[in-house]
Amino acid sequence: MEETVGRTPEVSLEEAFLGAAAGLGYDDGRAGVVAVALGHLQRGFDTHYAGGPDGATDDGVLVGDESYALSVETIARLDEPRFVAVAARMIRDGAGHIASGEHVTAETWTPHLAELLDVVSGEGAERSEERVRASVRTLREAVG
Repeated sequence: MEETVGRTPEVSLEEAFLGAAAGLGYDDGRAGVVAVALGHLQRGFDTHYAGGPDGATDDGVLVGDESYALSVETIARLDEPRFVAVAARMIRDGAGHIASGEHVTAETWTPHLAELLDVVSGEGAERSEERVRASVRTLREAVG
């Protein structure tokens, strides 16, 4: 399992989303694309904010911005505006937490992940959030 370091969740958002989507019982390919986009988003945050409270280096900002762009570009290929809207909110909310001196936790982004899963599954926000929380718990247990 890929571990992330920095100011984002200690678990991979990509793996958390794939784990949550695995229980859906079908795969139309969208969950995999969303998961890849989440991986880019998380790498963007980790790179962009790697410099700690003083901010990232110029290179870190550029690499982070490129990762954000890859995230949005990846998810936009699905041609579903709701995916792009959620990704934009994740970036905004995560940046707000970091600007306030906080880390972005899995719990910070769980409602967003659930909304993305609901777009894929159509099963409702509450059930999608349960799936996401269960997947994050499983990943945390695996990390130790």
